[in-house]
Amino acid sequence: MENLRLLFCALLFSVTSSELTIDIQPHGISLELTPKLVINCSITNKQVQHLQVIKSLTLSRYQESLKEFEILLSLEAKTRNLTQLVQLQRSQINVGDFYLALTLHNPSKFDARVYRCKAEGDTPQGTNSSSVVKTEVHYTINSTALVEEIRRLKEDENKDKCFPKKEEITGYYQRSRLHFVASSRIVTELLDPLTLKCFFQVSNLDSVHNFTVQFLYILHETKGVVATMSKNQPVLTTINENNFKNVKGELFENELNDSYIEVTWSHLKSSESGKYFCGAHVTDSKGTSERLNEMLTITVTGPTLEDLVKVLQKLLAQKDEDKKIEKENIKRIDDLETKQLNIISIKDDIDSYIQNMNKIKDELNSQKQSISSIRDDLRNNTQHMNSITDDLNVNGQNLKNIKDEININRQNISSIKADLNTNTQKIDLLTGNFNSNRLELMNIYKYLNSSQQSMTEFKLDLETQLANLSTDLIDMKRNIDKENKDEVLKRQFGFLQHTSCRDISSIQDRVIVTLVSGLQVMCDTKTDGGGWIIFQRRINGNVDFYRGWKEYRDGFGDYNIGEFYLGNENIFKLTSRRQFDLRIDLEFENAKYVAQYKDFKVLGETEKYKLQIGKYSGNASDGLNVHNNMFFSTFDRDNDVDSGRNCAERCSGAWWYKGCLQSNLNGKWGSTLYDRGLNWRDVTGWTKSVSFSEMKIRETE
Repeated sequence: MENLRLLFCALLFSVTSSELTIDIQPHGISLELTPKLVINCSITNKQVQHLQVIKSLTLSRYQESLKEFEILLSLEAKTRNLTQLVQLQRSQINVGDFYLALTLHNPSKFDARVYRCKAEGDTPQGTNSSSVVKTEVHYTINSTALVEEIRRLKEDENKDKCFPKKEEITGYYQRSRLHFVASSRIVTELLDPLTLKCFFQVSNLDSVHNFTVQFLYILHETKGVVATMSKNQPVLTTINENNFKNVKGELFENELNDSYIEVTWSHLKSSESGKYFCGAHVTDSKGTSERLNEMLTITVTGPTLEDLVKVLQKLLAQKDEDKKIEKENIKRIDDLETKQLNIISIKDDIDSYIQNMNKIKDELNSQKQSISSIRDDLRNNTQHMNSITDDLNVNGQNLKNIKDEININRQNISSIKADLNTNTQKIDLLTGNFNSNRLELMNIYKYLNSSQQSMTEFKLDLETQLANLSTDLIDMKRNIDKENKDEVLKRQFGFLQHTSCRDISSIQDRVIVTLVSGLQVMCDTKTDGGGWIIFQRRINGNVDFYRGWKEYRDGFGDYNIGEFYLGNENIFKLTSRRQFDLRIDLEFENAKYVAQYKDFKVLGETEKYKLQIGKYSGNASDGLNVHNNMFFSTFDRDNDVDSGRNCAERCSGAWWYKGCLQSNLNGKWGSTLYDRGLNWRDVTGWTKSVSFSEMKIRETE
């Protein structure tokens, strides 16, 4: 009973407690479907927790461009003086004691914001404080067909005031086939569930017409669409509240089943009261279409004390039932424990009995073996005595046989000595042959050493000739006029074509080369043997890298300035034909760092230039591991996995962001803001930038 009193007091307190509230109807708006948006900001019982004296009540909404709340209305509690800080079109304002109400007629997408209600005043200690509540209004986009249906319903509502014409009366039979039913037209707030069902009845149809339902819908007069379903499409709903339980429906094309759509709520609020419309769009076999609709008025009433008592009675009855079940379960558990103990005791007795039986069995086996052993000993002794007698009889004969064997062995020893002499001669002959073969092998070894020395000298001679040839080529290159370079190369060597930077040699560290594809690239001819195609380079910050998708796709920058990005499409075409290694050179605080990856590849634009890398090596740490298999993102093309923000916009760059980064080499030059510079996390941290960045690829040997 004590728990019952506490529960009853808690329920009464939830009804009469003082608090700051903001109520918005509806929570979702859309064109044509939402006639008005009502925002109520109020204080129940004229008190707010933690505030002894309330001085003002304000209503604000969030301005995305300013990143802050903009005050719309301000009410001074003592004088009830209202101040309107923002002029609103098609609006209506109501005020009262600790109460503000703003009504926006025909709201638009601009009115879908976060609204805030704020109460300011003094605490019991005399300090200034405030209390804030917020809620959000969402904007939804509806299909054109559904918007036209809403307009038609409004027109029909005006026409219903007039008496129908004869041709309208003839169609009444067809409209009556649409039925709209509710589990109850009066439900208790937060206690009773509500089920609405809209169905098109196909039984007893006109045999001349075969009707097909194209779509069904249910909507609320202020909250808009509740659920809709089109032909060959699943049921769609705009309800996101926690009290929404189930929606289902199906459109049948045969004459055996009724097409329907059904929605169920629980814990309804008073705002769910009002007119609900059921509509259908049907066509007959001749192609004639018709729109049908029905209406129900649902009233959600507040719970009475009697309703609360009934709920408490149900809870108490359920609690008593739970106690009975709990007692039965405890009793069953006790019985099971007792049975388990008995079973354990019986098992111990059985184990002890088995052990005793095994001991007795072992003793019997031991005695049986002893008896068998004694019998065997007696039998063996008898046989042994008989054997001794036989041995004495045959020993005389054996002595004679031994003498004969000694004579035979003497003859065998003489034969073995003769064989040993013969084998010694054969071993001496084999030793001579081995020494002869050894001399021949030594001569062959000397010849091979002489040949190897000749090959080494030949190799050195070739290297000298190649070095001289390289010197001649370098001198010839210096003498070629830049304007006639291509013509001279065509006359003397034929048309010289390059497919990559691997076959480029130069005394310069960086050279500009036009590949056979027509793509002009910068080659690194020295680092780790050269042959690198540089696709990203940053040395001085003279080129802005905060650019959009198209520029990163096609490439940008200036080779003469020394800063550029080759372009994702060009990188994709290069890496799609062969296997490449990726090398990243960084400089930070006068130290150099390297990160190198096997199997580097960038996929095409249809796959959002996804990054793929293999095994890492180097001293810069693996700064791309979280970016592997990520899509490329720019400020105007958000492809990262962070649903709450655009990482490219936040980090002032463009990269294969995840959510958001471990590296950001296309960030803002020299930035010290958190994760917005040329970051490589384990080298620079989040607030510093590298002073040099170069990303380059080379074909795998």
